[in-house]
Amino acid sequence: MGVEILIPVASLAMIVTVVWLFQHYAFRKRSEAFQTLRLAIEKGQPLTPETLESMARISSPIADLRRGIVFVAIAAGFASFATIIGWNATGEFRDVVRGLYGVATFPLFVGLAFLGLHFFANESKRR
Repeated sequence: MGVEILIPVASLAMIVTVVWLFQHYAFRKRSEAFQTLRLAIEKGQPLTPETLESMARISSPIADLRRGIVFVAIAAGFASFATIIGWNATGEFRDVVRGLYGVATFPLFVGLAFLGLHFFANESKRR
């Protein structure tokens, strides 16, 4: 195996590791929350509707807003970088700039989706 294959393999391994860590700790958080709920039921604690609703939504009510803002900021970072390197770009660099703008659209639309979820989901709960 040559050295030139090491960087792509390490990059993919890093992405897989980060995704696995997020999933692992999210599972642990849900598991601990349900364990707490189970313990409260076993001890005979009264469970109010507010308690059950707060347990059903483990993440913060503004989590979608934060995720949306972060994804839009990542998109703005890619677009800014593309603008800076493409200021006087000619030839092949123009294709690179277009590619970076294309890459910036993915986090932009994911961020807009999270922002829409935050505003529309919370709007339906207020009624």
